[in-house]
Amino acid sequence: MRFSLLGSLLLVGSFSTAYAFDFGAAMQAVAPLATQMIAPTTPVAPQAASNPLIGTLTSALGVTPLQAAAGTAAILNDTKSKMSPSDFSTLTKQVPQVNTLLSAVPSGVLSNAGGVGSQFSMLGMDASMVDKFSPLILKYLQNGAKPSMDTILSTVFAK
Repeated sequence: MRFSLLGSLLLVGSFSTAYAFDFGAAMQAVAPLATQMIAPTTPVAPQAASNPLIGTLTSALGVTPLQAAAGTAAILNDTKSKMSPSDFSTLTKQVPQVNTLLSAVPSGVLSNAGGVGSQFSMLGMDASMVDKFSPLILKYLQNGAKPSMDTILSTVFAK
């Protein structure tokens, strides 16, 4: 009986493979992603930090000033890509703070981050936050824009 129990254990042991978790390899695989995350202490341009839209986003959505400014910049860049250059130029004349908001985030923070949802993820926010930011940004822009621009903005934000 002892022989068959010992034999069974040896037989099972020879067919099982031990798998060990290599924590070092896992950290090396994740490190490039971690360095792409935005540090919460990255400064926001003072003129953007004092912008009423940034205040609204931080208080209404519970995000940091950096997340509010960079999320706004991501959405405004997306908006810019959906508008004709002349319409966007008109918008920046009607709502001059747009350029301030676009330049509020240090250069390179959102570069190569992909779409708006990916940019929000890099900022430590869920991509679903885009849907919470967008109506607040649209309202802010519409409050400063002329009625003809209102229609253009509504169309662009609906895309």
